Amino acid sequence: VAASGIGLSVAFSSAEVAGTGGIKVGDLTRRSFTTKTARNGNKIIVPEKMILYQYEVCPFCNKVKAFLEYNDINYERVEVNPLSKKEIAFSDYKMVPFAVIDGVQVNGSADIIRYLSPNENSKSRDEEEEKWTRWVDDHLVHLLPPNIYRTPSESLQSFNYITSQSNFTYWQKLSARYAGAFIMFMVAKKTKTKYNVGDPRKDLYTAVEYWTQEGLKERNAVFHGGNEEPDISDLSVYGVLRSIEGSYDTWDDLRGHDWPDRELFWSWWENISEKVKVSN
Repeated sequence: VAASGIGLSVAFSSAEVAGTGGIKVGDLTRRSFTTKTARNGNKIIVPEKMILYQYEVCPFCNKVKAFLEYNDINYERVEVNPLSKKEIAFSDYKMVPFAVIDGVQVNGSADIIRYLSPNENSKSRDEEEEKWTRWVDDHLVHLLPPNIYRTPSESLQSFNYITSQSNFTYWQKLSARYAGAFIMFMVAKKTKTKYNVGDPRKDLYTAVEYWTQEGLKERNAVFHGGNEEPDISDLSVYGVLRSIEGSYDTWDDLRGHDWPDRELFWSWWENISEKVKVSN
């Protein structure tokens, strides 16, 4: 299944494909890899070379980066021009994120994480983790485009990052920023309708409150994964929400939103930010 748009792509491989089309992790027979045990106890593959093709504001790209950075996996990041996509001209697969890991192309955030986590293809992940990772992929991420690109000015704001990309020429930056902002404003309208998003801000607040109540408060721990280390649920929620962190109206509004468990959420945010920062 795949859904995509400039600035946002959600992608899962649907079949094993020869050449540059990518590979489905469930069908993959891995070569011998170096592995290590992460601080949360999971076994992680350590690639010799990994390149991640991404958009800076893509929620699923940020989910992958949170996973990589927490697990201290070195990788090269390539920012893709959202209009020309020249950086991924070699690939039959035209959405992000995808990664080339020791010469193997793996498409989509879920499969990248599975590829690097041998345990992910077994039944070792508990039902709670599975529930929250599905919730992130099926619900939370779809609330972000209608928020990030809610108005023309907010959409333009989200493409400010383009101006700092050294691999783009001046005219590429200009066209990507303005054309991209307009296209994503239109895409966000369609996303809002497709996923039955009412008031984008209110729905985002409700989702964050739900995670705080059910994912954190009910667990009575610093993280969903316990008091010591975050699990894949924590990293997935954090990574997706990190795509709005910074100079965006969405982020400012979320920071200003008041609800009973507000302090618990922001304490969790600071703690997991520190975990990812320290690892990275």
